[in-house]
Amino acid sequence: MPATTDDRVDLLAKRCDSDLGDPDLWFRPDGYPHSLALCIIDSIASTGAHYNSVKNLLRHYIEYRQAQGGNADTDNAGALLATFTELGGPQQWAEMTNNRKPTSTSKGAPLKAAAIHAAAVQLREQGIDSTYDLLNAAPSKIEEAKKAWIRVPGQRSGITWNYFLMLAGIGGVKADRMVIRFVADAIGSAPENVSPTDAANLVKAVAEKSGRNVTHLDHAIWRFESGRPVNQQH
Repeated sequence: MPATTDDRVDLLAKRCDSDLGDPDLWFRPDGYPHSLALCIIDSIASTGAHYNSVKNLLRHYIEYRQAQGGNADTDNAGALLATFTELGGPQQWAEMTNNRKPTSTSKGAPLKAAAIHAAAVQLREQGIDSTYDLLNAAPSKIEEAKKAWIRVPGQRSGITWNYFLMLAGIGGVKADRMVIRFVADAIGSAPENVSPTDAANLVKAVAEKSGRNVTHLDHAIWRFESGRPVNQQH
């Protein structure tokens, strides 16, 4: 007999309790509360990539902006797009950041740099240029922005959109392969039978049931499944 949603939530909650330790000691995820640019870059660059390569890309962008007298920590989408214009386009931007990874393994897939550029353009067209704009946008505007984002090559699943929101300070779950694997194992299923939406909904349900911050729970699961320490030592 298939497990009900309630059963699966209970199973996942028990696994979180046994594997993740004291929530008060969890490492907190990094975010960019004042930089829509860094939220865009990190969210799109992170899919299917080792996080060290994402950190290196971010470092190159931050250093480039410092050399210009700018501050990546407060860059809006317009400032990000200006760097593409100055450099001559996505190809040259990819060279500057030393990251020429494509959006997918499909032949001829555009560079992630091109997707970063396209996402920034789409957000500005929706009237979202800064994290302030995002955090204060009406739900209908957020939904329109999401529709525009998932039209960008390689972003159709919505995983990067959810991560983008999290990086800006809006709670959520980035149901990538690590989180899906943890959830699948906890509920006794195969990862290929757990969709990103299912995984995200189950993690959200556990957070709601336990009174935990959903973004912090997502990050603790991701750290555990990727072999990183989950709890800070006090």
